[in-house]
Amino acid sequence: MVLPSTAAGGTPQPYRGAMTSVRVLGLPAALGFAVAYVALALVGRATVLPGSSVSLVWPAAGVAVLWLLAERSDRQVRVLLLVAVLLGVVLAVTGADVPLVLLGGAGVAVQTWLVVALVRRWCPTLIGAGGEDSVHTLRTLAVGTGAVLVACAVGAVLLTLALWAAGDDPDLGDAVLVWGRQVAGTIVIGSVGHLAWEWRRGHADPRVGGGGHAELAVLWGMSAAAVVAMFLQPLPLVFLLVPLTGWCASRFTTFTAALHACALGTVALVLTAGGHGPIARLDDPYVEAMGTQSFLLALLLTALAVGTLRDRVDDLVRQLVAAQAVSDAQAELLSGMTGSMGEGLLVLDDERRVTTHNAASARLARRHLPGDEQRALAALVDLLDHPPRPAAWRRPELGPGDVVVPLADGGEMVLAVTSRPLAAGRLGTLLVVREVTAHRSGFRPLVEFASTAAHDLRGPLTTMRSWLSLVEHDLDGTGQDEARDAVRRVDRSVVHMSELIDDLLAQAAAEGGQLRPEVVVLGGSGGLLAEVADLVGLDEPVVAPADLPAVHADPGAVRQLFANLVGNCVKYARPGVPPRVEVDAHVRGDRVVVEVRDHGIGVPEADRERVFDRFHRSQEVQASYTGTGLGLSLCRSIVERHGGRIVCVAPGDGPGAVFRLDLPAVPGARH
Repeated sequence: MVLPSTAAGGTPQPYRGAMTSVRVLGLPAALGFAVAYVALALVGRATVLPGSSVSLVWPAAGVAVLWLLAERSDRQVRVLLLVAVLLGVVLAVTGADVPLVLLGGAGVAVQTWLVVALVRRWCPTLIGAGGEDSVHTLRTLAVGTGAVLVACAVGAVLLTLALWAAGDDPDLGDAVLVWGRQVAGTIVIGSVGHLAWEWRRGHADPRVGGGGHAELAVLWGMSAAAVVAMFLQPLPLVFLLVPLTGWCASRFTTFTAALHACALGTVALVLTAGGHGPIARLDDPYVEAMGTQSFLLALLLTALAVGTLRDRVDDLVRQLVAAQAVSDAQAELLSGMTGSMGEGLLVLDDERRVTTHNAASARLARRHLPGDEQRALAALVDLLDHPPRPAAWRRPELGPGDVVVPLADGGEMVLAVTSRPLAAGRLGTLLVVREVTAHRSGFRPLVEFASTAAHDLRGPLTTMRSWLSLVEHDLDGTGQDEARDAVRRVDRSVVHMSELIDDLLAQAAAEGGQLRPEVVVLGGSGGLLAEVADLVGLDEPVVAPADLPAVHADPGAVRQLFANLVGNCVKYARPGVPPRVEVDAHVRGDRVVVEVRDHGIGVPEADRERVFDRFHRSQEVQASYTGTGLGLSLCRSIVERHGGRIVCVAPGDGPGAVFRLDLPAVPGARH
């Protein structure tokens, strides 16, 4: 049989849909199918017993199915007519009656069409059904076998009627034999031929870690000896051939396993027909034929089942190898990138031990503690986790997360440290360490100037407000409205300047002041949120569960943090809508994650990151609301000094904004 590979003229043709074959079937392939069909039909007719018209085997059924699968759907009628005509010729040449010639050809054509139609509908991944695969999944094997069983049942009914029309007087046993031989011929020749089709197209993958030629030779030798031994003695030991089939399917390709099972079954069929083996002792040729073909089907289906399971394992292994290759390439790229970075990167496990680090972190650690790299890294991590707190080291130029590290030579360096959990803490913690000694030293004069200027300006501003109040009082009732309005505008400017100075002082305190953490209760009538609501003049109480977890933080800093967040809710409320603040919190590891939601004008998506920058105010806010642009910057400083992070996100539904932050949990409440 010539399996299809290219179209006539050697040019491959594309698919024309799920119901088309892969290529237009060329003349050489069509002739090959025709010759194979006629040859196997003659083999089947050679098994007709004297005085009967029923063939014991019919391998030509599988050739007809493969032929129809290999041809395009718009040429199916031509193939079915050729199958019917060729079968009619074979039947006529071998002495069949005219009714059997006519009805037998029609029955086989209907059966072949139904098998292919069901396979193309139920197994669209197969070659010839619109796909590129053969029998490599249990689903394909089960559904394909079901399609053959159903179609062959229809074919058996039609062929039994043909036998009855030919005057053979068939009984139920004849009908079962016809159905069984059609099933065996279709599955055996069809599956082996389909796997060979895939192999010829070059789509069959070798076994991952499969056997070699020497093992295959040993397997075939043992199988040949075993099948001959099993069928040259009368004991029912043919089941001992099944492990050989499993061996072949697990170590070699599914195509090789199918050929192996088919070969064993064929030898068993020939020996049984010659009167050898336990099946030949049944003394009924019809039962012998059914038993031998059932044995052949059992071997083949076992090989296909084990082979498809091994195919699935091979696919998973190939995917794993490919994923590992991609992962290795990404790891190599990441290693090169982190190695060239100036910032130090350290990955810590749950016990704060260094599992991964880059060259920059090792250099910084050795400056702190020369010598062994691992000891130096461990010492640096311990210092970053428990930084010293002398008052002299809390300088105003140090920002949130800055740690002063003593050096081995007696000097010091300033490291800016950020910490992030990896995969919500399941994979440890990432520390990013950056030396900012020179930057912070240059920043010190500016910070000191801002702090001094803020303090020195408060006195003159207080005096100005007092004088402006007296002037406005003297102007009342004099009719000088323009002068009074001018005084009021000056007073508003002085108030704005005073607020700016207050925010600058709060910012300086948040960044440079010493933190004194203690237990801070957030919820309840006596909690910090209720206090803040009264402080900022919120008409309605903050909506929050009474059992909000407490935090372990500096009370003054946390009060300033929530006062700014709740105050923003009051300031940026939508016109005509009363301010409403909702707070929720939960413990995550050693942190308390807090969400503060308002229902105000919200924050544009483009400003959700920049809103925490100093003096940043969006254009929409500047046009309608007063402010200094320091409130949320102050919030970020407070949160970061407590080792956390604050972000602005959009609410899941409705207007407003959500500010999500995390603060240290109270020891003992962590989980």
